[in-house]
Amino acid sequence: MVRLLLASLLLASATPALASDADADAIDRVRIVLKFVKREAAPAIRFDPASCPACRPVATPLFDADNLRETVIALEVPRRRSLELVFRAAPAAVRRVILESGDVPFRAQRGGIVVAIPPVAGDAITAAEVATHIVEPGMVLRFEHADPARRAGAYATGPFPVVQRRAADHLEFAEREVVRQLDLGTEVERDGLGSIQIMGFDTNAPHGHVDAPPHVHMHLRWPDDTGTQIGHFYIGPDGLLTHNVVGVKGIGGVQRRFGRGETFTTIGRDGREVYSHRITPEGWLTIGRPGTAPCILRPAGHGGFDTGALVACPGQAPVRITVTDDPGVLTVVTGTITEVFRYDVDTGALLSPADVAAPPPSVYVAGRARRFPPGHSPD
Repeated sequence: MVRLLLASLLLASATPALASDADADAIDRVRIVLKFVKREAAPAIRFDPASCPACRPVATPLFDADNLRETVIALEVPRRRSLELVFRAAPAAVRRVILESGDVPFRAQRGGIVVAIPPVAGDAITAAEVATHIVEPGMVLRFEHADPARRAGAYATGPFPVVQRRAADHLEFAEREVVRQLDLGTEVERDGLGSIQIMGFDTNAPHGHVDAPPHVHMHLRWPDDTGTQIGHFYIGPDGLLTHNVVGVKGIGGVQRRFGRGETFTTIGRDGREVYSHRITPEGWLTIGRPGTAPCILRPAGHGGFDTGALVACPGQAPVRITVTDDPGVLTVVTGTITEVFRYDVDTGALLSPADVAAPPPSVYVAGRARRFPPGHSPD
């Protein structure tokens, strides 16, 4: 009888623990990545799990990072909940805490800091990226800032890809010049085909993105993403292009390799051929509308694209592209035009003005609806 009573008591006391474990597993969570920007070289910041028993660390390799600039911590947190998470750190050593591309508030407490997390509806994992986005009609250029202090993943050791990154710098803005001269961005935006995405490669493996070997992109992102053909134009140690590997978004395992001399044509979701790329036998690049003479992108100096780029489109004089990336200031020289893009050194976010404010309501602007009070008319 005593044994039966003890067994019953043990079973009863175990039941809540089992239920708690089940409840914890049933919690709807999303992934977040927080970047703790350091004031100076300091020990890594650590999450205090006691501050959020429902939170879990992300075990995926390369989601967490620690370097001279920052500590990056990835967590699974309850979806759409306002949280205050505690992290072990010297409060004076933390300058900012970043979620996605914006700051989140934090305060000091003994032995650490408390970070206020807003309700998060979906995964928010891009805080470790350091890239500047330049948006134009039908086009987004994503310029990655390669910092040896942040190197990780495939670039964590060995020679840093300085030549390839310089080549990518010039190729990205050379592709942008082609998009402008051929008016490709306006076409894809007008016809609802999506947006042209010009990108290089990350050297810090943000959120586990091992962006290697070095390459550039110029893909047309379809409105629903799935079906987007993403070319990877790989850059050799000499700063010249070697080959292109194309995958299709949302269709796993489908890839095709295009060598030098072979043409890859980007298709819109309506089936039209939008533009074509071809790596030349020399390792240069041509871009154009199918069936027309293409623009030619070649190195500006002896060697590879790390020396700069020359863009020659049909009927236009060749234009030289030179790009310089100093901390916080990206300078792009296109022919006789010098552009300056100032950016946040911690996130890459563009700080320079990107648009013109709208004129006042009294100014006529074609296509803008104007309303007048009953009984009134414009002057």
